[in-house]
Order: sequence, then C-alpha cells, then structure tokens
Amino acid sequence: MSTRLQLLRYPFSSESRQNTQRLARDIGDLITIVEDADDNYVVREAENRVFAALEQKEIATVNSNRDYDFLIYQTARLIVEKIGDNRLKQYQAEAESKAVNKNLSKERDEFVIDLIHRAFQWDIDFIGQKGYKASLPHYLQSFDALMPFENFLEVAPRFHSDEWKLVNRYVESGLVPIRKSEFYRLIAEKFKVLILQSSIQVPPLPKNLTHAVQQIESELRTKLKKTEPIKFTMKTVNAFPPCISAMHESALQGKNLSHEARFTLASFLLKIGMTQDEVFGIFKAAPDFVRGLAEYQVRHIASKSGGEGYTPPSCRKMQGNSLCPVYLGTAIDPLCEYIVHPLSFYQTRAWEISKNVQSHSWYAQKMTKRQSF
Repeated sequence: MSTRLQLLRYPFSSESRQNTQRLARDIGDLITIVEDADDNYVVREAENRVFAALEQKEIATVNSNRDYDFLIYQTARLIVEKIGDNRLKQYQAEAESKAVNKNLSKERDEFVIDLIHRAFQWDIDFIGQKGYKASLPHYLQSFDALMPFENFLEVAPRFHSDEWKLVNRYVESGLVPIRKSEFYRLIAEKFKVLILQSSIQVPPLPKNLTHAVQQIESELRTKLKKTEPIKFTMKTVNAFPPCISAMHESALQGKNLSHEARFTLASFLLKIGMTQDEVFGIFKAAPDFVRGLAEYQVRHIASKSGGEGYTPPSCRKMQGNSLCPVYLGTAIDPLCEYIVHPLSFYQTRAWEISKNVQSHSWYAQKMTKRQSF
C-alpha cells in the first residue's frame, strides 16, 4: 500500500494517476478547479515547480494534506505545454526525472517492484540478500536485480556510455543483471521519456494560469539570453579545449576521425551554437564522407532529448578513448587541470578571451584542481 507522500513523489504511478483523474477527469476540469479554487496555491506551487526546473534546482514535493496536492504536477505540465518551448520542456523532464531518481533510493525494494510493474508493466526480480548472492555465479554477485532485456532496451539506448549498450551486458534467458543505481536511473529516464513524448492540447487559460505562464516565459527569455552562444569566430575557435581543437583541425584537413571523435566534435559544436549545416560542412573534407549518412548522424545528435541534443563526453571519457591530447602528453593547457568537461573549458576560456585575461594564475586562487596529468 503506497503512502500519500509516495503517490505525490511518483506522479507516473497508476495510483497517483487515478487520484488525479478522480479530481479532474480532463484538462477542462483541471482548469476549472484551479480557476475557482478559494486560494491560488495549486497554481503557485505549480509555478514554483516549473521555476525550480528552469533554474535546475531540486523539485520539492508539496504534501499539505489537501486533495489538490495531486493537481500540482499536472498544472505544472499544463503551464509548460502552454508555453510550448522545447528547451523548457527538457528542463522540466530532467528535473522531474532527477527527483524520481533521488526518491527511489529511499524506498523499499517491494514498493519499487510494485510501482514499476503497475506503471510500466516491467517485471523485475531482485536477487536478494548477501547470503543468497554468495551462492550465485561470480558474474551476478555485484548486481542487485534481473531485468527483461526488452524492458532494458526501452530506455538504455538513450544513455551514451558504453556500459548501457546491450552488447556489453551479460544476458541470460532474456534477463539483464542490473545494479540498484542503474535500475533507479532507468525508471527515472522512462518518466523523462513519458514527459518529452507527451502532448497536451491547451485551451484558453484563466487569468491566474495566464499570469503564471507570462512569469515563466519572462524568466525563460532571460535565461536563454544569458546562455546564448558566443558568435562563431576565430575567437570562438581559440576557446576550444585542446581535444576539440585537435579534432576540429583534423576534420578541416580532411583526415578521417574515429566514430568517438566525430560524435564528440559534432555534439560539442552543436552545444556551443553552431547550426547543423555548419557542423555538417566541417566533415565534408573527410575521405570517407557520405553525404546522406553524415546528415543523418548530425541530425540525430542535434535532435536527441527533445531538441536539446547529446552532450559531448566528459574529460574522463575522452581520456579513456585516447582523445585527450593533454592526457596523452602531446599538448598542454593549465586550464585542463581545473575542469572535467570540454564545455566547462570552453565557457571559461571564452570568458577569458572576452575580458582579455592574459594571465592564468587566477586558476589556483579561484578554482579547485580537479585532475592532474
């Protein structure tokens, strides 16, 4: 039996959806309720929920013991759908997903199994206690549960890391061994997918909801203006980290890049604001260039996760793929010791260039060393 707090934490659960539908059978009912409510707390809390997502902060679960608590998530979704911005929807999906991932670690195994069976029709078997684990084959002892491979594949391909590829997993009798942390991430990502793939036809809204929409739209415009990419110039190229700079130069020289290098370069350039056509053009000089394939790959990288696109690999991943020239000893840059991601390097170096900062001595005073070579 789920508690009230659990139902509020997991709005995708069958019981939570039943509670919501009991209060508001459709969008029209929901709008009427929030318009006629004695106070504006549902809209206020829904607005707070969207603001938290937009600011990439943790979403709070409102549990005031009022029935309408169950309408807060739905109202937040309604606001985002009314605004109709894919980036805002991505922010919301990411924040909701992270909240679910965090909360799942607090739950009993039996609750989680029942939750996802009812919500997603996933049938998971937890391996059990340590004593039982010890009797299992060695390859299973570090895992916590067994998951049907078809359920695993509903979500795992969205993760770029090699450990999520089915070819790199042990599969026996159609079951994939997984750890609890992986299981929670799969559940959270499934919820994220449900949000991103959902669509709500929003009718005209009452005054209180319209005001909330306007407030969030204003904040969204401010956020996007602050994060607008630097115009792509030679100064931009000079802000590239050594890894991206090497790949970029090799591509322009017509050298073949590995699959990992092409993905890294394309995802990085798209993230800093290059258009798909501009990125596509960089790979034209490659000897093995195939126009249709290159266009498809760039579009796929750009369109992932509702238009947010893939994020390039971290420094650690780059080092593991032998794509970091500093790690390999063929290049050097003092900033690399203070960052762990190429985009962080780019943002910091671009700021230095814009401010004409020549000395890098401030790293040791203002930043914490994150890695050494």
